[in-house]
Amino acid sequence: MEVSFLGAAREVGRSAILLEGKKKILLDCGLKLDNEDELFPIIEQRTVRKLDYVALSHAHLDHSGFIPGLYEQGYRKKTVLTKPTRDLTQLLLADALRINEDVPYDEKDVSRFLASTHMLEYSERAGPFVFHEAGHILGSAQVEINDAKRVLYTGDINTRPTRLLEGAKTGLAAEALIIESTYGSPYDSLPSLKESGAYLANSIKETLRRGGKVLIPTFAIGRGQEILFTLESYMRSGGIPHAPIYLDGMIKKALRIYRHNAIYLKREVQRRILTSEDDPFNSEFYAFPEKKDRSDVFAAGPCIILSTSGMLNGGPILTYIKALGGDPKNKIILVGYQAKGTRGRELLEGADELSIDNERAPINMQIDEARFSGHCDHKDLMEFIKQVKGLKKVFIVHGEEEKEEEFARSIEQWAHKAKRNVDVVVPRLGETHKI
Repeated sequence: MEVSFLGAAREVGRSAILLEGKKKILLDCGLKLDNEDELFPIIEQRTVRKLDYVALSHAHLDHSGFIPGLYEQGYRKKTVLTKPTRDLTQLLLADALRINEDVPYDEKDVSRFLASTHMLEYSERAGPFVFHEAGHILGSAQVEINDAKRVLYTGDINTRPTRLLEGAKTGLAAEALIIESTYGSPYDSLPSLKESGAYLANSIKETLRRGGKVLIPTFAIGRGQEILFTLESYMRSGGIPHAPIYLDGMIKKALRIYRHNAIYLKREVQRRILTSEDDPFNSEFYAFPEKKDRSDVFAAGPCIILSTSGMLNGGPILTYIKALGGDPKNKIILVGYQAKGTRGRELLEGADELSIDNERAPINMQIDEARFSGHCDHKDLMEFIKQVKGLKKVFIVHGEEEKEEEFARSIEQWAHKAKRNVDVVVPRLGETHKI
């Protein structure tokens, strides 16, 4: 069996991994979301047409955004995914087509993809696949492939339970593991959900009391819901003063999909939905802009604005930054991973202005970071690896190059101490390796 890395090798974005055993299987097929030129996986049309299956781990565009491009190039077989992943991907692809002129597919190709999906439940077997809970976002899956060898692809993974989801399944068996490394460095240690929530609440409280507005840029899917539920909980208990929480961008539509797929959420959330007075999806604190230019929100008093996109690549958040970024009373709180080359990373590195619509927008507002993550940190990744049964080979993907290399050294040190014969590879883009 061979594995080829067509994206996400020594980079975050455009995840695309080709397995060739008895069948040709493509794991994910995403876009690169930073501001660089290399948007697409390096997959040739002749390879696309020979594929037997595509398996999609979850809906985020860095994993799903090029799948309609496969259908444009002549792929006509199934894409295997969970039901929530299908629903959420449909939402994200519609948005990608609307805002991105560079994608080499159209609505016809998106429709072909949606008509060719095969939905799989967790632990159900279909062909060479078994899906397991990944804990990253609604419907996210680790993909187990039983072909010439047993391979486990984590996709994006989070072993810690969150407000909405149980953590990823651990203790699985695989000869080869393909694992993400977003926070793979030994220096990457993420706070607990409780610590992140308390920090966020205090930061917001301070700004609202001074009469300012709080901007929280977030991914529409996953982080957006976790942040929203955290805010709702603190406001209900009095931990944050009552103020409107404005939702803008795709977050509202994504909430509807989360509610319709509630059986994939934690039992406790399902119970709250059934008790309509306590439904966290329909809270009295949520508000929505009524005017297209958002002037009603700008004119409102102290408030919280939750808007896409999470790395400030586009979306309504840029309108808010242009209008509110010059006022030092206001604050922006970054809550997720900020890739190199994004405006979010520029802010974290101290930028005092941003380029938006070919204009320079001054940044005098306060900048803060509350780290909420749908990923494992270094310690959790190491724990996950230690529990994989029968492991012989590890391929590290979906991380910045230096983090991947540091993660590889950690795994090698553990294997040496534990007297385990585990080969660790940090593949380069375009490389093919034997399993």
